[in-house]
This record gives sequence, structure tokens and C-alpha cells, in this order.
Amino acid sequence: MLGRGLWTPDEPREADIAWRMSQHPAALPQLAGRPFLEKPPLTYWFSGAGIALWGDSARAARAPNLLYGALEAACVVLLVLELGGGARAALLAGLCGSSMLLQWRVSSWLAPDAALLAGNALALLGMWRGYRASAGGAKLRGYTLMHLGAAIGFMAKSAPGWLVPGLALLALIVWERRWEELRRYELYAGAILQALLIGPWIVAVSGGPEAAGSLRTLLWHNTVGRFAPVAAPAALDYTSGHRNWPGKYLLELPLYLLPWSLLALAAAKRAWQQVRHSSAWRFAVCAAVPWLALLSLAATARDVYAAPALLGAALLIGLWVRSLAEQACVFDAVCVRVTCLLMGLIALGVIAALIVLGVVGVAPRSAAFVTALIIALICAPLLAQAARTARHTLARAIVLLYAAHALTVTLGALLIMPAIDVAQDLGGLAQRVRADTSGQPLALLDPDETTLAILDHGAASAPVMLGPAAGAAEVRHWFADEPASARVLVLLPGHAPGPISARLGGPASAGDGAAAVLQRAGAARLVRRYELPEGRRYALLGPLSTSTREPSHDSN
Repeated sequence: MLGRGLWTPDEPREADIAWRMSQHPAALPQLAGRPFLEKPPLTYWFSGAGIALWGDSARAARAPNLLYGALEAACVVLLVLELGGGARAALLAGLCGSSMLLQWRVSSWLAPDAALLAGNALALLGMWRGYRASAGGAKLRGYTLMHLGAAIGFMAKSAPGWLVPGLALLALIVWERRWEELRRYELYAGAILQALLIGPWIVAVSGGPEAAGSLRTLLWHNTVGRFAPVAAPAALDYTSGHRNWPGKYLLELPLYLLPWSLLALAAAKRAWQQVRHSSAWRFAVCAAVPWLALLSLAATARDVYAAPALLGAALLIGLWVRSLAEQACVFDAVCVRVTCLLMGLIALGVIAALIVLGVVGVAPRSAAFVTALIIALICAPLLAQAARTARHTLARAIVLLYAAHALTVTLGALLIMPAIDVAQDLGGLAQRVRADTSGQPLALLDPDETTLAILDHGAASAPVMLGPAAGAAEVRHWFADEPASARVLVLLPGHAPGPISARLGGPASAGDGAAAVLQRAGAARLVRRYELPEGRRYALLGPLSTSTREPSHDSN
């Protein structure tokens, strides 16, 4: 969370929104001075507060993720304890759940999904407490906690904050035919808390400019529009991108669960046997399956949408670990042993990456080789011991597997993340652009959100944008209306070459795209290139004027 810069996709955009929120806290997030209506503002408020407290940095913006991740893990541990899993099973559920590939990525990424997960986990904890408690104060407190978590989830990422716990509760009620639960006043009383938390924000947005359009975009296009086709402007038509297809989430689920995919499979097999007799197992299934089923029917699909369902998978693993003390079968042992092999392959992949980085000079060679050796010397005995232990005590084998995985990822990241930072140093690239165009008019030609964010972040004013329909004539007219020092920045297609791609043969040239078209049309000339090794490419264009002609050169 704290040891790397801002990476695409999305993080540069989120950081710019948080930076603006740190300057001027507002009800609506803003990207480059314009309302950003895809998400409610909770995570931008928190990240903005981090920047205000500790300065403008990726570390400060991402600091609240520590809180979200800790809350999520704590709720999973408490849930397994209250489901009857026991201390060891609860701890392993928290560790395995937080280190699943998708959960780990979401929790460490600068985006609203981390806070959504924390809110979902809190809501599920409150839901179970309220559902199992007797009528009265305990039930009221449980369901009020559910509403608090739902409010946090909604203010982080809108509808999923409500849908995840709502679908889980409804599915459990239907499964167990506890219709009287729907008539309990305790279930609804906590909605007052949601109104107190969400209502002032709705009122603030309603009092702002273009209130009706903002609310419609936030509450209709960005919620319903992600699940079903709705009449919307082209920019808000989410069904045109990230298209879904039948079975997508089910097919990708093993990847999301890595490295614990086989343990989740063993837990699912045990759940198939136990749901007939245990409300705890039914709850864990309801925490995962209804949300995945809804996503499978949605019009759009992204892997992060499935992250809340992995909370249920963590609960299932916790209950499965608890059941191992009573009835471990051959299938359970096979799943643990195969996980040992999978962990070994992951460790070999990290070792190979470190060696490649050292050989090509991206990371210090001696440090890369020593780190690879340490991972091999530590993880090999741990995995061998886990494989031997799996014959007798599966829970202890899982502890050893987690230790090997945590050491592999942590030690590998010490050198791999700085190497990725070089290709993702968009903030440094933006500083070079600003230094080269200081005091000169600068326009961005059809910028994507990342380009817009990096040029806006830290700037005194939002950059000028030339729309997607801008052609040679429009660019020529803009240059004519500005001083001869005016410049246009254009994102070039493809990625720049670097030491790794050069050693592997190098990427095929993607050309200069729109920049080449403008030069051929006589609308502009190339002034400078900006390239990040293995990363983005940009061209800085100037007017075609002999009086201001400068030699073209690169800036890498």
C-alpha cells in the first residue's frame, strides 16, 4: 500500500481527485476542475485528508487503505468466530481472505473498492448478529451495524454497498423460510442511521449546480447503467465497454482466489454437505453466491466487481478449516498438497522475475540475485514442511503455506515494485511537460482520464482540452489563436521500448497515431517526445512556423 507510486489504470485519476479534495473539500469529486460523477465522495474525502495531513504523495493518498484493509480482515475474523469456527480457523480465514489475489489488489489499490469491501464486511457482520439474535436490543444493535456498513459501502461506491448485504440477507431468509424476519422493526430501524449519514450528502448535491443531472448520473447511470442497458449519453453508456458474457465470473473465479483457489474448492465441497444442517454454512454461501449470480447477469463486467463475493469465500475457508479437526478427507489433503505445488510455482515466478530484472539492469543485480536466493532458501523448506504436515494436520500446513506466500510476495515486491515504478512514473513525466511548457499555452488533444489527471495534479489551473473531434483544421486554428509558443500534448499509441522488451526482442512500432496525422496534414510539428521505459509515450507538438522552429528532440 505504501511502497510504490501511482499505477495505471485509475490510480493517477483517483490521486488527482483526492488532491483536489484536499484543496477544496466538496460534496462532488472533481477531476481537472470538472465534476466526476462515477462515485460518491467518501474515499476521496479520506484520501484528501491523508494528503492534507502528510503532504501530496501516493503514500498519503493510499494511507486510508490500511484502515479499510484492517477493518475488512477484522470483520472476517469476528464473523468466523461468531459462526463457530474457533480462533485458529478465524485467523486463517482473515489471512487467506486478505491475501487472495483480487482482495489483495483491491485493498492496496487507490480506488473506492477498498472502502466498499470494508463496508460490505461490516454490514455482513452486523447482518449475522441481527439475524441470529433474539428480538430486542441485541437484534437492533446487529442490524444497526449492518446499516452502518451499508452506508459506508454506499458512500464509497454506491449501489453495491446496499446490494451485497441485502442480497445475502434476502437469500438466507428465503432459504430458511424465516419470513417473520422481514416484519421485524429492528431490521429497518437502523435505516435512520443511513439517512443521517447519506442524507446530508444528497442534500448538498441537490443544492449544487446542475443538481438534477448530477443525481441522475450518480444514482441512475452509474448504478443501474452498470447492470442493465439504460438510455444514457454516450459518455455514460457503460454497456459499450467492459462487456459481460455468460460464465465470465465463474471462469475467472479461480484466478481471483489465488493462491487459495484449491482451498476454496475444498470448502465449497464441504459446504455442499453441510448447508442442509448448518445455518452458518448457509450464511457463508449467501455472502458469496447471490452477488456473483447478479454480476453474471449484469451488462458490464470488471474483475473488481467480484471482490465482495470473496468475503463469502473467506468465510467458507474458515468454516472448512474448523471442520478439518472433525472430518478431514482425502480430497481436502489433495487440495492442500496441490496448493503447495502452486505456491512453489508462484515462488519460482517471483524468483525468475527478480533474475530477469537483475540481468537487464532494471534492479541492482546483486540485490536481485540475493533476494531470489533468500526466497528460495526460505520458501523451499516451508513448502516441503507444509507438504509433509498435510498428511497429518492440514490447518498447520495452511499456516506454513501462508508464511511462504507472504515472504515470497513481500521480499519480491521490495525490488519488483520499484522496477514497475519506473514505467509508471507519470507524475515525473508530467513535471517534465510542465517544465518544458512553463509560461506557454498548453492544450491536451483528446486526453484520456490518466493524461488529464497527471497534468492537472498540482497545477494552478485545469489544463485546456481539445475534444475528440478535433482534427487538423481545429488544431491549426487553436495554434493561430495562441502565441507562437503554444503547445499541444498528444498521447501516442503503444508502449515505449525499455531494457526488458529490448532484451526480449522489443515491441513492434505502434507509430505516432494522431500526432503523425497532424504532422502530415501540416497542422503541427514535433517539438519533443516523452517516453517512460516500458510505459507511456507522448508527443509535444508546436505550430508549423519557421520563426519559432526548434530542433526536435526526445525526453526519456
